[in-house]
Amino acid sequence: MTATLPKDRRPNLIGIGAAKCGTTWLAEVLSRHPDIFVHPQKELNALVYNDLDARLDEYAAYFDEGRDAKIRCDFSVRYLSWPSTPAAAARLAPDAKLLLVVRNPVDQVQSHYWHLRRQNFHQYEAVSPAPDLFEALERFPGLLLEPALYGKHVHRWLEKFPRERLLILDSRELRSNLAGALARICDFLEIEAFDFTEAAQATSAQDGRAGVSPRGGLTERLFSSLYVSVARGPYMWLKRTVGVEGAERVKRVLRLRQTAEAVFFKSGYPKLSPADRARLFEVFREDIARFVLLAPFAADWSAAP
Repeated sequence: MTATLPKDRRPNLIGIGAAKCGTTWLAEVLSRHPDIFVHPQKELNALVYNDLDARLDEYAAYFDEGRDAKIRCDFSVRYLSWPSTPAAAARLAPDAKLLLVVRNPVDQVQSHYWHLRRQNFHQYEAVSPAPDLFEALERFPGLLLEPALYGKHVHRWLEKFPRERLLILDSRELRSNLAGALARICDFLEIEAFDFTEAAQATSAQDGRAGVSPRGGLTERLFSSLYVSVARGPYMWLKRTVGVEGAERVKRVLRLRQTAEAVFFKSGYPKLSPADRARLFEVFREDIARFVLLAPFAADWSAAP
């Protein structure tokens, strides 16, 4: 028998990505709408679990506080490129709508590189010395390259969900016409329009994921070792003891990310040279051409900053 979830304990909106496109900020703003429930953890990532069927109660529990909401959202950016997630989503949330926010992949990859470098590229041993962006693309393609191949992965999702249930947003619209973009989301979700002005103003860049880069030298090497030690030690123990949700709650309450960034990192990151931007654009040129068929606004993406 195929495992299922009751309608009021599963998402009917799945934010599938993309990483480093303003989704943390957007999820926080959307959560202020009275009809939308977004779990404080935001990145649930449950639909990537290999043992998902054995953990359905854990996944369903994320939505218990939102059982009466018209919209229950799981916004996990890993979903876009994770191979098994479209099928898992179609099986467990067959009536869900999909939301995807994207940006020029040149800018997305640059931002994501510095994000992953802060997280030691999700490795259990310290990555030192840290690879540059192009080396990282080759060493960690699943982490850095694949999430920016929008055309490739959106087509996989559309094998499981009809096109009319997918809304694709250009992250530039969130900056140039925020009210219009949020109105489009409400219309897509078939819920009442809402004035998000106060929510947008209250949601700071700090609560979103503002870009940071290492201070360098000994500080960066120290952080890499510390990150691995905490991830493999206390944090792993915490997840086993109180579960993933409990461990993530502790991280939020203690503001561990913000504290680490204040101590070991500096705001912003170096700009790519024109030559490196052109080289990176060529990596994505073919995929962009495919994505334009679904999102015409991508036609003006280029190597230019």
